[in-house]
Amino acid sequence: MKTSLQDLTKTLPPDKIRELDIVKEIIVKRFERIKGEPKLEKIILFGSYASGKWVEDRSVKNGRIISEYRSDFDILVVTQKGMSESNWLDLCIEDEIDNHSEIQREVNIIHHNIHFLNERITESYYFFTDIAQEGILLYGSGRYELATPGPVTPALQARKSQEDLDYWMDKGNKFLKGFRFYLKEQDYKEAAFLLHQATESYYAGIILVFTGYKPKGHNLKWLNNQAISIDICFREVFPMQSKEEKDLFQLLKKAYIDARYKKGYSINISELNYLSERVCILGKMAKEICEEEINRLKTMID
Repeated sequence: MKTSLQDLTKTLPPDKIRELDIVKEIIVKRFERIKGEPKLEKIILFGSYASGKWVEDRSVKNGRIISEYRSDFDILVVTQKGMSESNWLDLCIEDEIDNHSEIQREVNIIHHNIHFLNERITESYYFFTDIAQEGILLYGSGRYELATPGPVTPALQARKSQEDLDYWMDKGNKFLKGFRFYLKEQDYKEAAFLLHQATESYYAGIILVFTGYKPKGHNLKWLNNQAISIDICFREVFPMQSKEEKDLFQLLKKAYIDARYKKGYSINISELNYLSERVCILGKMAKEICEEEINRLKTMID
């Protein structure tokens, strides 16, 4: 693991390093307000900005921006003890980051305790070993070191990946079946929730096949970004070029909570038909791309 932001000066311009420094300071200060546990142990930048594979793509025609894509910052927050989702949300870290005027790109944060993290590294879960090998340490308490990855074979990877793909594709397909039932019943809020669950299941299968890790949250924005980082083709599933496309994806993203618990959530049959078409495309692409990866692993078995 690289040990500081200074390691990024050759690959990142000063404005992005400044943004990362602000993100780090927000997280550190929020944890300083906690009395007692959990203690903050590490802040690690991973993903495209850590590996140097980040992208900023903008198409301009006749002076107008036609399309734009920016890689997100991916941050792992490591604590001494585990945190519940409600305790994490109480810190309001993501709210402060989202509202900071100097942070110009999405910041995706996951959090785990140091013992869980080191266990996964030792067991050679790809997602965590990549973080251990390519991550940038933005902050460290000095109390803990990361573990050394253990051995892993293509045969084990292929078997685990096939099991994960079969399980999550089946769940996604069953959620789609439930979605179609409630759509026919004109219970659009229940249909929206089940469509969200189908989407999350397909993303879970993709991410598990390629990384061996399933995130705890239900944020489709984060899951979508992770899928795109695995294969750029997944950008085609939910296009985000127009305001209408962004609003439709937001409706699906909010369905996990709002469709069940908020009276003000509203979605119509036209919106559901559009979104379900995109989710079916996601399921088909997930199966094809994941099976290609599993077949690749099988060719490596002695």
